[in-house]
Amino acid sequence: MKKIVLMIVLPVLLHAGNNPQKAVAVRTPAAPSIDGVLNEPEWTLAQPVTDFTQRDPDEGAPATERTEIRILYDNEALYFGCMMYDSEPSKIVARLARRDDEIESDVISIRIDSYHDHQTAFEFTVLASGVKVDILQYNDAQSQDESWDPVWDVQTRLTEEGWIAEVKIPLNVLRFPERQEHEWGIQFIRRISRKQEHAQWVLIRKRESGFVSKFGHLVGVRDIPTPTNLELIPYAVSSNRFLPKSFTYPNSRDITGNAGFDLKFRPGWLTVDATFNPDFGQVEADPAVLNLTTFETVYPERRPFFIEGIQIFRFGTFGFAGAGPGLFYTRRIGRALHVRAPSGMDIAKEPRVATILGAAKVSGKTPGGLAVGFMNAVTEEERAVLVNASGQRSEIVVEPLTNYSVLRLRQDLLENSNVGMIATSVNRRGGWPAMTGGVDWTLRFLESTYRLDGFLAGTRTTNSRNERVNGSAGRVGFSKDGGEHWRGFLSGSFTSKTYNINDIGFFRRPNDYGFLAQILYRDDRVTEWKRFWSVSSRYHYRKNYEGAELINSFTVEGELILPNYWELSLEAEVDQGKYDDRETRGYGLYRKPERQRVEFRVETDPRRFIEVEGNVSLGRIVGDGTFSAYQLEVELRPLSNLTLEFELSHDRRDGEFAWVANSSTPLLSNGTGFTIFADRTTREWNLTSRGSFVFTRDLTLQYYFQIFFAKGTFANAAIMTSPDSFVPYSTYRHPDFSELSFHSNLVVRWEFLPGSTAYLVWSQARNGDAGTFSTPLREDLRNTFALSMENVLLLKISYWWSL
Repeated sequence: MKKIVLMIVLPVLLHAGNNPQKAVAVRTPAAPSIDGVLNEPEWTLAQPVTDFTQRDPDEGAPATERTEIRILYDNEALYFGCMMYDSEPSKIVARLARRDDEIESDVISIRIDSYHDHQTAFEFTVLASGVKVDILQYNDAQSQDESWDPVWDVQTRLTEEGWIAEVKIPLNVLRFPERQEHEWGIQFIRRISRKQEHAQWVLIRKRESGFVSKFGHLVGVRDIPTPTNLELIPYAVSSNRFLPKSFTYPNSRDITGNAGFDLKFRPGWLTVDATFNPDFGQVEADPAVLNLTTFETVYPERRPFFIEGIQIFRFGTFGFAGAGPGLFYTRRIGRALHVRAPSGMDIAKEPRVATILGAAKVSGKTPGGLAVGFMNAVTEEERAVLVNASGQRSEIVVEPLTNYSVLRLRQDLLENSNVGMIATSVNRRGGWPAMTGGVDWTLRFLESTYRLDGFLAGTRTTNSRNERVNGSAGRVGFSKDGGEHWRGFLSGSFTSKTYNINDIGFFRRPNDYGFLAQILYRDDRVTEWKRFWSVSSRYHYRKNYEGAELINSFTVEGELILPNYWELSLEAEVDQGKYDDRETRGYGLYRKPERQRVEFRVETDPRRFIEVEGNVSLGRIVGDGTFSAYQLEVELRPLSNLTLEFELSHDRRDGEFAWVANSSTPLLSNGTGFTIFADRTTREWNLTSRGSFVFTRDLTLQYYFQIFFAKGTFANAAIMTSPDSFVPYSTYRHPDFSELSFHSNLVVRWEFLPGSTAYLVWSQARNGDAGTFSTPLREDLRNTFALSMENVLLLKISYWWSL
């Protein structure tokens, strides 16, 4: 047994932080002026970092253009003087974009692992135009937080020799333990757009896995104070809603004002975040979708307070490597509310969301590598006011006063492995607490080429009969993430019948077990006919605890990148799973037919001013129906400061035999209720567009709109008598549906001071049903804009104080 442990652990120890490349920072007697000109004498004190190596297009070859980066520091900040030489400076791509928009551009990127845990990196990327991209990478850069927006400074300048970036990164935006002398991980990356050249200071080859764990080292930083600054961001917001006249809004207007603040305090290695009466008024609306499945739709989190620092709280569960929200799905906090008035009553007051009274987070990492995260949030009791025909008013509780708590611990091991735990609690006034907990692990070895990961979780919740029940779930996976050609993974998982994390987490269904396996062959050697190609096969098998086979699918996928940077992919899938135990909505198993699907995708050269991606998916349900999906995405860059994106998709399903309704009326010979199926034909159209016009780095105009049509018709209704037996129900008619919606946002964002912003927002929403399944598309468009609309005008101003 000892020999086996040594065989696994010893290679990890031997390769932990073994990269010999070092960059030296020099203490500066005076802070350089951040003006994009490297003319201060202090810059001559530092020895430049040079010798970059191509990762693309010619892996291992020296970079075609010279790069020099000098590093200074004082008690306040790190300073980087970056000179990117270019033999053809007139061809440097320096496009303007909004912050964090990684557009096609010449770029210099600084990545700092100040924890020196070989897993976490603070990314500071600078476009040649001076636009900033800041991202927090974690889990050895397999995951990242793009919402991280620290306050730092950069100025760029185009010259006859190339371009310059002068960067100031305050120490208080980094995280590091208190020591006399520091050694941090560091990496520099340069991208030359016109050549599609990607050059790194420390070359991380494509056959290698891991990223942060392969960084070089920044040395020379001594005797700096551990930041303990306080940041306060108060805000004020005014909103005016214009909406159709109704009993709830007799004046067709809803004028509101609000104020609150966010607070950030860093006592040593900890960071305390708090928000009081938060407002998320400028957040983009969720897209409209047609969901006819038995599974809940997952929407992304866009609220800054909940996204920032989520890397510590994340506890993934199912999917390869635990993808998905898992045990903590932040959208549960402050969720949207929907009030339905009983028959004969009107709504006089309608709460739209569960108001967050306050929320706080404590997060950080100890010098010993223990990541700590604690979050607590309280949402207000929400009541709706109802009025009957005689004018009598009554109140109903739509959402009780609720407290949400999350505790997360994760300990780093060896080079870039970790183990952790999580505990959550949701306490609603008048009810039992819903509690979940779990442990997870990610163990990497042999230079991060191999990985063993997984989790085990338990729940204690209340079921629909008000009974306390316990549940459990788990997953274990083994993968080969590196290697020149062959890679793959094998993962097994289970959920018990009473597993339930949806009070604060997200999962699709309980009561199943199975495994997922994939093998992949790749070749990234550049030749005359390709830049990269790969082929993979994947097998997925699942059953429930009653023995019903739910999934039995096999998928083959190929990908090819041509010398002109066009990308092609082809995927084919067959699912021979025999049963669906949820489609009947509580009336037992349904014997489902085999499904077959093929999908083709093409994407054009991203260097061009117009970039196009097309996707076609065709499939059939054997002996039952057909389905298809078409998608076209176009990105236009007609000006250096203008970006336009358009996405048009169309989904068709013809004659799919599917659930329609359940009836409790005894009709069958056994005197029970029954479930109704029918041939369902649906059509979806979705046009989404986003764009931005950038006046300056700090002043942008952004727009978003979505037009969405979804319609369906039903024929040949039948009553299910057994999982694979049906009898015609000719007298039953299910009405067609035709859902139309339009959502739009127009946002002016001005960062008038570092960290201080003003938003002016106009949003419009139209939702309803009109027409029939056979209504022509042009008439659907007219009907959509004939629907009653809701307009919102919003002004929000926030001010950043650093004390």
